[in-house]
Amino acid sequence: MSQQSNFDFDAFNALTQRKPVGLQIFLAQSLLSNALWSMENYDNPRQVEVRDALNAIKALRAQLKADALARA
Repeated sequence: MSQQSNFDFDAFNALTQRKPVGLQIFLAQSLLSNALWSMENYDNPRQVEVRDALNAIKALRAQLKADALARA
């Protein structure tokens, strides 16, 4: 059984396209976090890869914040 999505990718892309990098990275982290929660809930074997990606995004956000502080 397949699920059909009615998500408007064009609207999402238009909304986020020219936003600051920090916000885009935050949104990526949020989406990955939500995906990981679902994957853990259903015991998806790929949850390890998503957790790794989420941890990498978190580390990148911390680095971006440190870079911003160093520039201030």
